[in-house]
Amino acid sequence: MQNLQQLVRPDLATACVGLIFNFPKIGKMGAFELPTCEAAKIKKAMTSSFQIVQSPLSVMMEELDTISESSTVFPATVQVSVPELQAWPWLNSNASMPRVAWVDRSSNDVLAGVGVASQVEVSAEQHPSFALRRCRESLMGSETLRFFGGFSFDGSDCWSSLGAGKFVIPRLTLSGGVLTLAVMNQQDVECARDDLRVMSISELPLDASIPDPVSKRYQPTFNGWQSRVDESLALIDREVVEKIVLSRKTELTFDSPLNSIALAACLHAATHDCFVFCFNFGEDTAFVGATPERLFHREGKLLQSEVVAGTRMRGATPEEDERLSIELLTSDKDQREHDIVRKSIRQKLHQFIEHLDVDSQASILRLARKQHLRSNVHGELKAEVDDGKLLSQLHPTPAVGGYPTENALPEISRIEPYNRGWYAAPVGWIGADNAHFAVAIRSGLVEGNTLSLFSGAGIVRGSEPEQEWYEVENKIQDFLSIIGS
Repeated sequence: MQNLQQLVRPDLATACVGLIFNFPKIGKMGAFELPTCEAAKIKKAMTSSFQIVQSPLSVMMEELDTISESSTVFPATVQVSVPELQAWPWLNSNASMPRVAWVDRSSNDVLAGVGVASQVEVSAEQHPSFALRRCRESLMGSETLRFFGGFSFDGSDCWSSLGAGKFVIPRLTLSGGVLTLAVMNQQDVECARDDLRVMSISELPLDASIPDPVSKRYQPTFNGWQSRVDESLALIDREVVEKIVLSRKTELTFDSPLNSIALAACLHAATHDCFVFCFNFGEDTAFVGATPERLFHREGKLLQSEVVAGTRMRGATPEEDERLSIELLTSDKDQREHDIVRKSIRQKLHQFIEHLDVDSQASILRLARKQHLRSNVHGELKAEVDDGKLLSQLHPTPAVGGYPTENALPEISRIEPYNRGWYAAPVGWIGADNAHFAVAIRSGLVEGNTLSLFSGAGIVRGSEPEQEWYEVENKIQDFLSIIGS
């Protein structure tokens, strides 16, 4: 016999089940009032009889009753198989809720979340260790749940809906065809029930096209960029820094508000070997990106990191692509820039690592439109090292800040005409005994009908302003290619 969801729209099937669940829930049948225990028995009998119309949300509602009536260990989860549910259209159908999306660079699986079961907000004066410790305390050892979020570049509270940092456990998480409901404690059962009532498990198709912008503004302009590069080169000549990374903001304005989920979905389709992310915590504000750079991945005591610095475009033909790869591998300027980052990571990690292995020769990381020099980093952490210490040591890397870090960062704050917000900052997820953070480059902030794109270039001895301007323009091509700009 066919499931009702195969015959009618899932939202209609959910509505039918809602009638079944809500009627016994109030414990009344006309003027006759049932004891709560009897209502529960009727509900169980009815849901058994009407199994054909149960949707994933109704199954979760039933399990919530079980959780509320038992000595459940929290945080608790309810999992339902939904093999046909597609992540991006599902996120799109829940536009009124907070939403997150994360795609690992080594996988094509979209990990999507809707709603908030638990939240940790970071204030400007707090150390990352404090926030991550609060996340771990909330997880209580759960191997199923994760917090998703990130920090601002310099720890300041500058973007209203994101602040200095924010992490959430989604109320519902979709991954690998499984929908997971998170319930943090006994008091959270009713909150979970309320959330499920307003959530959708249907799919709302995405518009595959992003409209053309009506205006574009650079901050700084090319003349401003040129003067800032010259100022940075003067710092290098005076040996204040060896390297400083300057960023540029490209502000695009549209006729109507942008759909951040559609933007992230298009980025996912247009890029490969990237971490794709979308943090939509405010109604019309979202941080979206597709970054090739891992900050670190920790599983227990095992650590993975990498150096990504030095860039060329992909070639139009295999022959041109190979020529550009060789040019990158043999470029003195790019190799020096890469070596600075590699040296910095060795210096920053040595006190936290039992064994550290860093590639001595860079290889090529090929992306859809760009290629980079990459060196892999592997190590085994000392027992007392936590993720907060790792974040504090590794961020910002010279690939997004400069070197020496303590000299470069104040100069960036002085030279750049805006606050970076979450651009080039750590974003990712935190588990019970693991964590994965990427560096949020190649990213943009959606605010209503405005999209601010961020990209940067490392300035070292021998850098030329025009060439670096061309590089930062190339680095936003993943975005520009999907919006027709």
